Amino acid sequence: MKILAKDTWQIAIQNWKHILLFELLYRGITLPVYLRLSGRGLHLALHLAGYSYLTAGNIGSFLVRPWSIAIFLALGLVGMILLAVETAGLITAFQGSAYYQKLTPLHMFWSGIQMVAKELHRKNWRLGIMLLLQYLLINLVFIERMLTHMKPVNFLLGEMTKQPWTLILAAFALVVCIAVSVPALFVCYGCMIEQKSYHDSLHRSKRMLKGHVGPVLGLLLGCNLLVAFVTLAAYLAAVCAAAIFIVLFTDQNLAMAVLLLTADRLELSLLFIGSILAVVGNGAALSVAYYQYGNQRFHGERWDFRYPAKGTAGRRQVAAVLCLIAALSLFYVFDLVRHGSVVSDELLIQTEITAHRGSSRTAPENTMAAMLAAVDDLADSAELDVQLTQDGVVVLGHDANLKRVAGVNRAIASMPYEELSKLDVGKWFSPDYADETIPTLDEVLEACKGKLKLNIELKNVGKNSELPKKVVDLIRKHGMEEQCVLTSTSLHYLKEVKALEPQFQTGYIISAAYGNYYSSEAVDFISIRSSFVDERLVENVHAQGKGIFAWTVNTKSEIERLVMLGVDGIITDQPVLAREIVYREGATETLFEYLRLVFR
Repeated sequence: MKILAKDTWQIAIQNWKHILLFELLYRGITLPVYLRLSGRGLHLALHLAGYSYLTAGNIGSFLVRPWSIAIFLALGLVGMILLAVETAGLITAFQGSAYYQKLTPLHMFWSGIQMVAKELHRKNWRLGIMLLLQYLLINLVFIERMLTHMKPVNFLLGEMTKQPWTLILAAFALVVCIAVSVPALFVCYGCMIEQKSYHDSLHRSKRMLKGHVGPVLGLLLGCNLLVAFVTLAAYLAAVCAAAIFIVLFTDQNLAMAVLLLTADRLELSLLFIGSILAVVGNGAALSVAYYQYGNQRFHGERWDFRYPAKGTAGRRQVAAVLCLIAALSLFYVFDLVRHGSVVSDELLIQTEITAHRGSSRTAPENTMAAMLAAVDDLADSAELDVQLTQDGVVVLGHDANLKRVAGVNRAIASMPYEELSKLDVGKWFSPDYADETIPTLDEVLEACKGKLKLNIELKNVGKNSELPKKVVDLIRKHGMEEQCVLTSTSLHYLKEVKALEPQFQTGYIISAAYGNYYSSEAVDFISIRSSFVDERLVENVHAQGKGIFAWTVNTKSEIERLVMLGVDGIITDQPVLAREIVYREGATETLFEYLRLVFR
């Protein structure tokens, strides 16, 4: 066991720079593409099923639909091929190390392509399934943590784990997977290196493992425990570095929210790195066992993995890694403070936090200052209201009359934009915002692109208004179709939006919960007064494959209640408070409070 561990370390460090570069390049390119493809596939499957959202109430019927099955099988096939290329590339790398060769990332990639092409030509689909199964087992912890960041997967898993039978079924499935995959640990070597059939490779794998199952499994377990420990230690070190920086240099009101978001991003990054280390470590361990036991069986002597010690990681490399972790932490903090929360796909958000009319407690509502304040306050999105001027320009504004915000007793629709743009709509809020003007939607879209999602409410200004079309055209102009949702109290407007662009997400704004108002095909989610939201409403809306947003939620108890009910979004005047409640984690909070005391 000790000799195997030493050999594993030797074969891993022999070519570690090129192997790490191969993994970073390969995953850095293929993973975003595959995630994007998967997102598109999921949206297509939902659209074909007639759903806007995937929920516990509709997942059963969604998964058994023919189109859903076909799309997921296609995505699974693509994923298997990508995984097979990565595995083949690593096999090539460790094969080179076993023969004292150093291979470049390009050589690993090209060799991986050739190996997989041969297996596809041989229609060796069982090898792909086994590689997928082994990959899932190796990355089980990392996958579980990754799923907790995904919506609606985390919600569905939470609902499923409430049922005792699901835990029993999961445990049984895990045992079966282990029982099936252990005898086939060396199948990929037999198929890809020795060019044997799957049946012959499996038979050879079993013979090589005979009498050695304990040491091999012990080696793999030790490797995975070491990777988990290193990843956890790196995460804690990075969070500590970020917390120290936040305590010393950021606004105290934003400190907790910034720390929570930073910790979340750091975890995702280190899960990515940890998964790479796990795959490389297990690949090295299996390669050592394959050459060692295979060589002993046919040649009766031990394979020599004793390489020069120049590849051993020293103090400089360790210091460099620690500096990289600290730099990564500071980068995330700076990025969050400077640019706000980067827009994510809705699958990566648990409960979306929307700043009401921008951060309207920080800056005057529906102004550029309020939108930028929403970015600074780390809101996921900002809600804003739009109307048309006399000359047809789309501008921000909640009230039809300007008396409250500008002191002018005139309607927005009665003034041309040139005259409207000269009004001061900031002085009523605070002298600090004197000379703040009414922005156009065009200006706001330009300023928020890539920084903030927008919930654009189309004010009901008449059935024949050009407002819906103009707003759709502006969103298309800026290429922000996936960054904006359109809402209105007018169902007619929403139907018009869907006619212009069926893929746009639309929300029906209602003040009270009466009737079946969410079944219309023009409605993807409802936006409703929070006091009308209860468990039954959430279940009914989700069962229809729709989402539910609650407004305007400003108290801690109400935010907590709505999160417990499982609403998809909260519209609030206090996005910082909402983020702390929605994303708060005990360990992170305790760490932050401790550091604040230390540096007080």
